[in-house]
Amino acid sequence: MPSQKTIFPPLALSLLIILGSPGIASSIATTRQPTPATATTASASRQKFLTTSVQAGERGRSSYEDRKAGEILAGQLFLPCCTSQAEVLAVLAFNLATSGNIEQSQPLFERAIQVAEVISDRAAKIRALSAIALNLAQVGQTPRSEQLFNTAVQLAKKTSPDFDLYAQGPALRDVIMQMAQARQTERALQLTKTLSSHLLKAQALNEIAASLADRGQWQQAKSILLEALQFARGITGDYAYESNGFCGNEKFAVLSKIAGNLSLLSQLDRALQVAGSVSGCSSAAGQSTQDYQAWAFLGILSHLKKVDSVKQTWKSAQAIQSPLEQSIAWSAIAVKLIDMGEVPLALSIAQKIAAIPPVKDYSPEWTLLNLGTKENALRDIAIKLTQKQQFDAAMQVVQGMTASPPSVSGSMQESDLFPQPSIKDTTLGEIAHQMALAGQVSSALQVANSIPNIEGKALAQIAIARVLQTTKQGSQASKLLQDLVLPPTPIKPNDYYGYQPLSHIATALVTVGQTDRALQMAESIPSDLLRETTLTDIAVQLADLGQIEPAVKLAKNLKGQGSRSILFNKVASKLVELGQLDQALQIASSPASSSSSLEGSEKAKLLAEIADKFAQIGQRSQALKVAETIEDNELKAKTIAEIATKLAL
Repeated sequence: MPSQKTIFPPLALSLLIILGSPGIASSIATTRQPTPATATTASASRQKFLTTSVQAGERGRSSYEDRKAGEILAGQLFLPCCTSQAEVLAVLAFNLATSGNIEQSQPLFERAIQVAEVISDRAAKIRALSAIALNLAQVGQTPRSEQLFNTAVQLAKKTSPDFDLYAQGPALRDVIMQMAQARQTERALQLTKTLSSHLLKAQALNEIAASLADRGQWQQAKSILLEALQFARGITGDYAYESNGFCGNEKFAVLSKIAGNLSLLSQLDRALQVAGSVSGCSSAAGQSTQDYQAWAFLGILSHLKKVDSVKQTWKSAQAIQSPLEQSIAWSAIAVKLIDMGEVPLALSIAQKIAAIPPVKDYSPEWTLLNLGTKENALRDIAIKLTQKQQFDAAMQVVQGMTASPPSVSGSMQESDLFPQPSIKDTTLGEIAHQMALAGQVSSALQVANSIPNIEGKALAQIAIARVLQTTKQGSQASKLLQDLVLPPTPIKPNDYYGYQPLSHIATALVTVGQTDRALQMAESIPSDLLRETTLTDIAVQLADLGQIEPAVKLAKNLKGQGSRSILFNKVASKLVELGQLDQALQIASSPASSSSSLEGSEKAKLLAEIADKFAQIGQRSQALKVAETIEDNELKAKTIAEIATKLAL
């Protein structure tokens, strides 16, 4: 906690306190507009606080700010009931307390507690109270934190028709975990003994150990983690499931996490043993997986800082049986080794990944999922080598990649899992781009020209041309773009997928200043839907480059309101980024009948972004006005809270 107390501007303190006003809660609880009587129920002490604050240091504040503050105080700011309101209030109180304003934070903490206590859903109430208790502990309010945790525990121990034994255990486990984060370790350990299953105990103890490790209490953390491991290994019963779309294994999930924490505590041998004892699962039809063994190795790897430890991990990881998990874990190890300068070993691992035999059974979806994972694993290694300017080594890795996917039939479209250009094609394109950035233009062009896919080759050449333009080699860039080979015209005139490569190339041409050419290509697409999509993408690209006027002009060519909404949202976001807030606000405030109107959720997010930006530059009145227009009540509340916090800093 800071040693010096931060002095909050009176408006900020007013908003912070006002957000905790009982008037708000009464409005929320009834979900009705406040009546005149309700609007006058704010306490006199809060009215006095607001008045005193304004008189003390805000005499120059605009009448709007005074009026808005009064409206909030009267209960006219609606927060959704009730969990989110409790969270907002607790976070605000935490921010106040950590800034040195301990006394001012207390009313907000208490208001957060009051709101949490009226939550009807038992599990949600427990979560809210535990979250507030953790915040209190983090600002040194230990006695009050302990009281709240005890309340949450008592609630978790009581069953009801809507809160049965299946809900009770996980709820109590989560309270225990937050207790550990709040440094109430002994109480957390006592309660862990009361949990009803080995699974819950293992999960809780694993998190307690992690919390202790975060605080540097390694010895106690190690002891508790080994106890968690013992419980996890003893899990029996119905802990695994498989369905058409999903699968899971709770025992392997917790063991995977324990393996990572064992590595954190320098227990590498035991961590690798645990990782070797688990395996992943897949859904019945093969569309999704849970890669527990790969995740265990990734967790272990994240804590390793010595080459020898990574090499030991690689030795153990070679025992992985699942081709999919081999690709995931082995690639991560190779990338780690590259960062450590062990390129030859990384290349040998890439060769082993390339040699993983293709999966040809189970289902077409499963086959392609394994192939895509393998290709992405090799891509990650090649890109990491490229970033280190190890271009020859990167090209060696690419040689092990698949040029095109096998022909399979199934319910899922092949392009959904293995898009064109292939992963190998796009990897070659990125290598070519990085070569050009490194000044190796001739080599970059050779790599680009080696790409068999026409779209992939064109996109790589455009990327190189962009580099040439930025390095004042405009004539060479122009020649490269002039000689660009475009995809052949599809046989079917209205072939949406057949014309997609042309659409992608057209959008990329905008990045090298060839907007007119891009528009001509877009207009040549016969598919109405793809032509609209391409024009939208071109306009969005223009906006992203800061070319607002031509982007807005293109909106006239867009027929769909959805397309225009996507474009104007991008334009407005870019205007916010450029600091042109009034223009952004004009778009965000467009009525529904306007051609530039935005969809509800996007409009609310944009208004919140604009309000935040106004607050950052000190225009607090405008920030509040914008926040007031947000229709999403939860987002409005959070935005006003954030404005108040920014004004307080």
